Amino acid sequence: MGAYALPAGAGFAVNRLSPALGAEIVGLDVSRPLPPHTLASVREAFQTHHVLCFRDQRLDDAALTAFSTQFGPLEKFPEKDKTRGAPEVYHVANVSAEGEQLPPEDPRVIFQRNNARWHTDSSYRYVPSLASLLYGIEVLPEGAKGGETGFSNMLAAYAALDDAMKAHLDHLHQVHSYGDIRRLEPQMPPMSREERDALPPVTHPLVRVHPDRDFQRSLYFTSNTSVEIGGGTLEEGRALHAQLLDWISRNEFCYYHRWRANDLVMWDNRVLLHRAIEYDYARYRRVLRRTTIAGSGPVMGPYWPVARAATGRRGPWPS
Repeated sequence: MGAYALPAGAGFAVNRLSPALGAEIVGLDVSRPLPPHTLASVREAFQTHHVLCFRDQRLDDAALTAFSTQFGPLEKFPEKDKTRGAPEVYHVANVSAEGEQLPPEDPRVIFQRNNARWHTDSSYRYVPSLASLLYGIEVLPEGAKGGETGFSNMLAAYAALDDAMKAHLDHLHQVHSYGDIRRLEPQMPPMSREERDALPPVTHPLVRVHPDRDFQRSLYFTSNTSVEIGGGTLEEGRALHAQLLDWISRNEFCYYHRWRANDLVMWDNRVLLHRAIEYDYARYRRVLRRTTIAGSGPVMGPYWPVARAATGRRGPWPS
């Protein structure tokens, strides 16, 4: 898709993966600590492309964790039975940590199927995540159907809305609840009291403002914990949610990553939605490991004073 120019001495090449988003990093070994100037160049490419794919990496869990922490502290995954070794390493697989392929009705596989809905990681936290990193250990063979990870650019999706829809969305919020995964996937066992208490429902603005991007706006919502938007009747909220899902699924906003073994993919949860494409869970093995970089603050909405001052807009609330 063409190359992206980096500062001299970056030590690697960047090739675009699609017009919508994404870039392939060539010539960089992330199993060792990155020099400060190289790390700065990776951060620049990440800010520009939102998804980075580092090809042909050789990483164990410790190396994956070490690379991830160069971008910030890591979250701990809420449920211990879905991690491997450390609570910061999420085992994304239809295979147990011991290597046994799981039946499709296993709750751990059902949890993976829920990730086939468009979502952004850790939106169920008051301070949601900055980024996720996913490393491909076992991937589907060439020619097999499914198994990709899809990404949708929420900056582009918001920018392409007409002014009337933008005005309609400005004041709306969505409730994000980790526990509501069970509402969508009732076959899953209930959360423990400790897990529920640690993750109460939160609400975030539907329109997110990004001070590190000159106060650009993006859509910010999910469909793997909730299928409604607040601010109207239940029927209106569900209809708007469905409308937005159709909108952000358009090809012009999306990139679908076909996994190769030893791919490391890093994506920006602040400005993207992503989803796993379903595959034959009973036939194929798919094993990946994920770390999640914690965010630094709550989601900024259009009516935050700093956002209103930066854009010159006035909301319906008094100054």
